Amino acid sequence: MVRFSSLLVGFACASALGAAPAKKKKAPPPPPPPPPVTAPTPKVREALSDTTLTLLASAESAQTFGASDSGGLRPDPSKAIASDFVRGAPGATLDSTQLDALRSVLYDEKSFRFGQDVSRCRFVPNLSVQLRAGIDTLETLISFSCNQVLFVMGKPGGRWIPQGTYDVKPARAKLLEFAKATLPTDPVLRGLK
Repeated sequence: MVRFSSLLVGFACASALGAAPAKKKKAPPPPPPPPPVTAPTPKVREALSDTTLTLLASAESAQTFGASDSGGLRPDPSKAIASDFVRGAPGATLDSTQLDALRSVLYDEKSFRFGQDVSRCRFVPNLSVQLRAGIDTLETLISFSCNQVLFVMGKPGGRWIPQGTYDVKPARAKLLEFAKATLPTDPVLRGLK
């Protein structure tokens, strides 16, 4: 009987040791990302010019460039953006997915703080997205030091027409991710967080 009891105790211990630990409950999956914004929201349509929205929607080609201010010097006309900014090293030519991602950010009113005063910061662009539609060009300049976007329309003959400057601090992370993906070797962009 002692032998049977020892065997029973041994079997119980082996069963306890061999039992699998209780599984932890899995966390619920994260919510799906919001669908992309495919058209300007009413506040964006009200704030941005019709020209800007038309050129954003009808862009036939788009390319990113590094950008900077001209330092008070007259820029080379082939690299000039208006009279104050210079197009730098070329980045990626955007495919339709990248262009749609940029449009989604710029069409979404949650990307902007329309009530903010944009004159308090010296705008120095880090990125230019050049959008072409026919003979017109829309330069979308982004300054990460000011968290602002400036739209400038280019016309043949070197004429530039400002279309407005807007605070895009809520979209900074998305725009910075976009900038780093399309200009991966730019030393200034790589150092930004």
